[in-house]
Amino acid sequence: MSSSDLWTAHRSTLAGVWKCISFEFYSTSDPTGKPIAKPHGDHPLGRVQISPNRYLSAHVANPERMKGPIPSGKAWQEGEDAEVAHVARGCSMYCGYFELFEDEEGLYWRTKVEISSDPGRVGGFEERRVEFVEDGERRLMVLRPTGEMTMEVCLASSSSSSSSSSSSWGLGLDLLKWEAD
Repeated sequence: MSSSDLWTAHRSTLAGVWKCISFEFYSTSDPTGKPIAKPHGDHPLGRVQISPNRYLSAHVANPERMKGPIPSGKAWQEGEDAEVAHVARGCSMYCGYFELFEDEEGLYWRTKVEISSDPGRVGGFEERRVEFVEDGERRLMVLRPTGEMTMEVCLASSSSSSSSSSSSWGLGLDLLKWEAD
């Protein structure tokens, strides 16, 4: 089935706004085991908007890093590099048009990245496996990147003294759950 035909078949299910309800990070050596981190906390702040024309805009953030002004009280654009970096590293976003595919493992989409919080993604592709699961009375969309990702696995301190903060970075696999908003 062509990408256009797949989109026609799944548009009514995919198009709309989705709210992130879970963001877990797994070790590449144990991808079905216990998550090693929740990079955006227990209650991630995130939305994916999918237009009827296959334009995707995805934003995820750690809500603890989005509270109030930055510690110095300055406008974000005027803040010290360390405190702005602390906020920025708690956010991830990208957007662009995508194509829908299906193989022996199921559905996946490939987005041509136009804008991203990570300049290294711009012009490249982001691929996500897509599946739908029932959770009680809710229908959830589960997204899994097709490859490994680098994530912050131990969140930096949210104190105003960002110079004492440290981050631990790891390579692993993400699993994000979304519900229709």
